[in-house]
Amino acid sequence: MLLIIFILWVIFNGRLTPETALPGVAISAALFWFAYKYMNYKPGNDIKIVRFFLRGLRYAGVVFLETVKSNIYVTKIVFSRKINIDPQMVFFKTSLRTEAARVVLANSITLTPGTLTVVLTDGIFCVHCLKSDLSEGIDKSLFVEQLRRFETPR
Repeated sequence: MLLIIFILWVIFNGRLTPETALPGVAISAALFWFAYKYMNYKPGNDIKIVRFFLRGLRYAGVVFLETVKSNIYVTKIVFSRKINIDPQMVFFKTSLRTEAARVVLANSITLTPGTLTVVLTDGIFCVHCLKSDLSEGIDKSLFVEQLRRFETPR
């Protein structure tokens, strides 16, 4: 955090000279000390924030790839000469502990074409699937694996 404060100081000053660097170091150190002493700042929090951000980027990539794959799959169904669908409702219980992770999972399932989360109550999902093979492994999907990493502290 100290380095980030100093970099911001240099950016706002527009140059790096001894006349701007010395007060910048002093002010950055004072801000760091204030945050540590009075705002309960801990340097380990920066690492947690970076990890959380990287996990979020990875999850966004997984959602994007799964959405593209589902779009291709549903497009094949729609453009086939004989529409062969067997819609069904699937119920499953998730092992995700937090309500936020469950809601993100429900929205991720709904974002992928061919599936729609109908109800989420107490960790039990009701999902409508366009075809039965879309429901296979839905309770152990990549979404669940990635969201479990958010819940696991490291």
